[in-house]
Amino acid sequence: MSISHRSTMNTTDRSRPVVPPLLHTDDLPGPLSLNRLSEFGTVSKLDEFSGYWSEHATTLYGRASIVAAIAPFGTVACTQTAAWVWLGGPHFPATIDVISTSHFRSSSAGRRIRVFKRLTLPEQIMKLGTLAITTPARTACDLVMTPDNGGDPSAINNLVCQLMSAYEFRPNDCLQIIKEHRHHKYAAKAKDFFNAVQREINEVTWSSGDA
Repeated sequence: MSISHRSTMNTTDRSRPVVPPLLHTDDLPGPLSLNRLSEFGTVSKLDEFSGYWSEHATTLYGRASIVAAIAPFGTVACTQTAAWVWLGGPHFPATIDVISTSHFRSSSAGRRIRVFKRLTLPEQIMKLGTLAITTPARTACDLVMTPDNGGDPSAINNLVCQLMSAYEFRPNDCLQIIKEHRHHKYAAKAKDFFNAVQREINEVTWSSGDA
């Protein structure tokens, strides 16, 4: 069953994690406790000193709470990090991707903070609890406009298609966002990508109509 975009606005308090979203070795009797909980699958380790309750990562609000505890204050979660919040997945992203005008030298929970200084319109940002995050459609655009060394293209394409299916937006929605950011270095690449997806959808629709 697909998750509608509208459903993200109606999270109830019952879905809020009771256990703190981020656990440190100081919160537990010792390092062995974190390792043991990880072996049991109860905790997903981020590094040797921190992790998160695995059950939290099974809900949208739980994942947002985890990222809010890790991302620098005043930033907007984007790209791979935003995709993990919206879709989930077995592995936490390798970097903390945020939109910010600041530069962060230190890492957080064993992850490098990857900063994108991109124009982001207010309607392209949502709040999930305390986390500011790009909307699913804007997240899809950012994934496609990632530099060529930003990850496996097939994996990125898969994430974009999952976002479109789960949150029910169309390639044309992304094309409008790209039009507003047409001066971006990779805007042309993203335009070609979403035009190709739209053509595939049109071909399927026409084929179904002819059947």
